[in-house]
Amino acid sequence: MNQLIIERGEANPGEMFILEGIVRTFVSDTDGREVTLNFHVGPCTYTPSIGRELRSISRVDCASLTPVRVARFPSDELIKCMVENMGVQRWGDTVLRDELIRRADREWTLAALPGIERLQQFRQSYPGLEDQIPHHYIASYLGMTAVTLSRLRSQPSAEEVPHAKEPG
Repeated sequence: MNQLIIERGEANPGEMFILEGIVRTFVSDTDGREVTLNFHVGPCTYTPSIGRELRSISRVDCASLTPVRVARFPSDELIKCMVENMGVQRWGDTVLRDELIRRADREWTLAALPGIERLQQFRQSYPGLEDQIPHHYIASYLGMTAVTLSRLRSQPSAEEVPHAKEPG
């Protein structure tokens, strides 16, 4: 796995649907360390080009984490369909709005929540994904080291911790 589907610097990578499988979007810093930005579990719409390109050049990498099937098509074709069909336009607006909300939520989570709560939110957002992909990608997504993630995973979750009885 970990086969590149879209490569940073690629011109006109277009739009994409993940028909089946799991992919991740990531960037690499100047030292080559990868930071995972998002996971996409098919079937789903991949992040629209407007959110991952600058002047039609990809700013991110996208790689498979499992065997995948994708459908790619030129961004111009989607824009044409949106202009010609109000239903497609509403769908596109919904996809963009959902992506903006997801990014804002993730930004807030990384800035405001302790590691265990970030892990709990990840588990709610991506049920079962923790058992399907390498944990170092999850750690990167959560803004922590793989060692920290391992320690947090070994702690009982808030739901498992018995609550103290209220004084009588």
